[in-house]
Amino acid sequence: MLSRLAESFYWIGRYVERSEATARILAEHHQLLVEDKRVAPAMGARILLEALNMPDPEGAVTSPSALVRRVLGSTEDPTTISGSVHAARENARAIRDALSGEVFEALNSVDMRLSLAVSKPDIRSPGVLLFGVLERLAVVHGVIDWTSPRDEGYFFLRLGRTLERLDMTARLLSVHHESLWPESGPVAVLRATAGLHAFLRGRNPMNGEQVRGFLVLDPLFPRSMLGSSRLAEETVRALEAQGSMDASGRLLRTVGLLRSELEFSSSSPSPGTVDAMAEGGLTASTQAGLEVSEAFFRQVGTTVWSS
Repeated sequence: MLSRLAESFYWIGRYVERSEATARILAEHHQLLVEDKRVAPAMGARILLEALNMPDPEGAVTSPSALVRRVLGSTEDPTTISGSVHAARENARAIRDALSGEVFEALNSVDMRLSLAVSKPDIRSPGVLLFGVLERLAVVHGVIDWTSPRDEGYFFLRLGRTLERLDMTARLLSVHHESLWPESGPVAVLRATAGLHAFLRGRNPMNGEQVRGFLVLDPLFPRSMLGSSRLAEETVRALEAQGSMDASGRLLRTVGLLRSELEFSSSSPSPGTVDAMAEGGLTASTQAGLEVSEAFFRQVGTTVWSS
């Protein structure tokens, strides 16, 4: 597959996953700030912005509404929700002949909705807006899986999506909602990963330590760090089998090492061990992203997260 095509597929996967995960985290964090006043809005906003790598050097974001405006962002900033969606749409436009029409139309629809929302001076009912965005992004994920042949393009997209999911779960854990909001924080974290139902099925005690362990080590939940690292390794091997990744040795070692470290760790890790695992996952996802770009893509015009 041409480098240009592979790169666009990969970044569509990353940007769609980034926008969805960021929207989920923002929705839950905003609700906590509005409903539970134990954390000052300015401090709560700063903690989330630092986790999402969205600097606010002047300290201008001091309210829940300002936080929503900042994280929704603009189409020019690919770390924000609207910027990620727009970047995914632009990558899809660049390889439109290689994508199904349904995928492009779904991306175009959510991009237009967000562009209209952020162009207004006031964002009313941010929860409703974010829920609508998440519904449309779920459609994007669905049409990708329903209409994409399982060829190299699909697996590059899935690799991008999986590495971004690993990254975003680690960033969510770095906020420590359970420490800021001991009663409501654990539930909010699970909702931010769409993991509340899966957690409750395991009959686990609802506390911060159990929730953090679940999001790092649960072998069945696809958004856990273990689940994401397993899928990342499977995807690299699938690309190898199709002859796409002759230079994938370092990448396979990076994701395989993370998967094995998580898989063979203690089933009841201490809080400090969970924190170290989350930090290790963030480092591994960043390293894997660099290895993908260096091995298979052009070395210009690529936006990556910094840790």
